[in-house]
Amino acid sequence: MRVAQEQDSGLQLVHLLLACAEAVAKEDYMLARRYLQLLNQVVTPLGDSMQRVASCFTDALTTRLSTVTLTPNTSTPKPYTPFPPNSIEILKIYQTLYQACPYIKFAHFTANQAIFEAFEAEERVHIIDLDILQGYQWPAFIQALAARKGGAPFLRITGVGFPPDFVRETGRCLTELAHSLHVRFEFHPVGERLEDLKPHMFQRRIGEALAVNSVDRLHRVSGNYLGNLLGMIRDQAPNIVTLVEKEASHNGPYFLGRFLEALHYYSAIFDSLHATFPANSAERVKVEQYIFAPEIRNIVACEGSERVERHERLEKWRKLMKGKGFKEVALSPNAVTQSKLLLGLYSCDGYRLTEDRGCLLLGWQDRAILAASAWRC
Repeated sequence: MRVAQEQDSGLQLVHLLLACAEAVAKEDYMLARRYLQLLNQVVTPLGDSMQRVASCFTDALTTRLSTVTLTPNTSTPKPYTPFPPNSIEILKIYQTLYQACPYIKFAHFTANQAIFEAFEAEERVHIIDLDILQGYQWPAFIQALAARKGGAPFLRITGVGFPPDFVRETGRCLTELAHSLHVRFEFHPVGERLEDLKPHMFQRRIGEALAVNSVDRLHRVSGNYLGNLLGMIRDQAPNIVTLVEKEASHNGPYFLGRFLEALHYYSAIFDSLHATFPANSAERVKVEQYIFAPEIRNIVACEGSERVERHERLEKWRKLMKGKGFKEVALSPNAVTQSKLLLGLYSCDGYRLTEDRGCLLLGWQDRAILAASAWRC
């Protein structure tokens, strides 16, 4: 009985959200405000998963409405910061998500396996990580190199990120770990935005095998710069490029289509959080409000250069990469096996792994969430 009530309530919320979004799209702002009043009476960030995701979308619609009907007394939306790396509290929340759900680990493990295999017989290897963050991806990789048959190669990581001090701190931690494992290691920090990268910043060296790694990052590079960046990467002649992105189309030209796509996508993520976290989990609320709510707000409320969450589906990435001269590398059976083992570590059984012509997709129930692919020149 309760499940049926929740389904009815969920349908009502979806109808209200879509009606409000349609009113916004038609610039009928008075009607949109009426729908927002109704939504604010029924949504809550502490309810079931549909109420929680509806709360985020209601907030995003409110922000969009306040932007398009800007009055002198109304404040503009806060600039979007996808993950403020200098905030200790946000770091803890990110770690909570990292441990509780397989999404980030899947991205890291799959990319690492492809890079490890591409470096199999190499003695000097170089990884350019286009978004180093805390460097969470690399401890497991360095450990795998340390255990490699025949010994570890010399490893150099170029970490791109911002602010520069934070990148240097990440490098210091990775250097300590590598030395403790007796892996010859060098870290090169590049405290620049991807749009400002220049080829000389990569400091390519003769005799080094190169991997370029991008996890959930390239979608934020605007179309004007993305082609140039991919061309610059291709010119570095990497042995492999690993690419993991959200499997969603949040970059369409029409607001309503984008809204609907985002609602379906984040509803699946919030469902997975509901199944993963214990009931009344304070950590779950933080993950939803500090990691996913800002993404939703950016997709729904922002336009032009302010909208940076421009996720594209795997097919679009295939077209972009092939257009820049890259060829697909099928992810190996080992990568598939590792991903299956990873999902086996989680108690809920809603996570799904599917293959698509050599690429791997991780989803929740019947909805793909992340797509991992590998490329070479």
